Amino acid sequence: MAEELSPVIVGVDGSEPSRVALRWAAEEAVRRGRPLRIVHALDPWAEAPFYPVAMTTEILQQVGGAILEQAVGDVRGREPRPPVTTALLAEPASVALRGQAEEAYEVVVGHRGRGGFASLLLGSVSLRTAGYASVPVVVVRDGDRPEQREIVVGIDLSRHSAAALRYAFDAAAVREALVRVVYAWCPPEGRYAVLDVGELAEAAHREAHRIVAPWRERYPGIAVTEDSPREHPVKALVTASANADLVVVTARGHSGLRLGSVSHGLLHHARCPVAVVPPGTEAG
Repeated sequence: MAEELSPVIVGVDGSEPSRVALRWAAEEAVRRGRPLRIVHALDPWAEAPFYPVAMTTEILQQVGGAILEQAVGDVRGREPRPPVTTALLAEPASVALRGQAEEAYEVVVGHRGRGGFASLLLGSVSLRTAGYASVPVVVVRDGDRPEQREIVVGIDLSRHSAAALRYAFDAAAVREALVRVVYAWCPPEGRYAVLDVGELAEAAHREAHRIVAPWRERYPGIAVTEDSPREHPVKALVTASANADLVVVTARGHSGLRLGSVSHGLLHHARCPVAVVPPGTEAG
């Protein structure tokens, strides 16, 4: 009997950002030959605190069921389409998605959902899911973009870059896309400012090439470009995102909220979907 593949999970709430995320997740599931699971979470206390619990739960179950039905209809109206299942869960959305992540290949969310302040660039559910999930989390921006055939991956000199590189090369392979590796660096300040900037630039390029070399060997059919711009990583990756289908970074840290300053800044300002990959993640 064939092993059942772990699904692509997508969270929906009926908002336009979640519909954009649903389209992205459905395409991703088809590319990877995986099933799609559509999840909607009920949070009665957050949504309707002034109604009796029983009444609130019943109403939200009806609304949630309708949201899932619409989402399934949207996916089934596409060709090709992946196998689809749904889950209606009575818990806060970020908690529900983190729980679903335990048996997922990846989790997909819109950058903002219902609720919150319209001026916020990133919703709390997106942020919490990306910061705590045990699998890659893709945060999708509003609006459909023309395909660029380019995957951007940000790396540093730590061992954690391997997880982002693995995901980025896999993503490029299923899209027949180029991988653009970005290792951004800033000139030293203070007592280290006497170091030669030209030599540092050459060293940065050599290090980027060394880190990427094993992945070139594993994916010989993938075109690779290595950039080592002299600027802050967030600025470099946001700039690169303008011409990319996806930007990939590694979540940092070992416990609690794993988002570092780079992934946090990128999630707020990138111009394309962002994949945040936990350190050590293996393709499932």
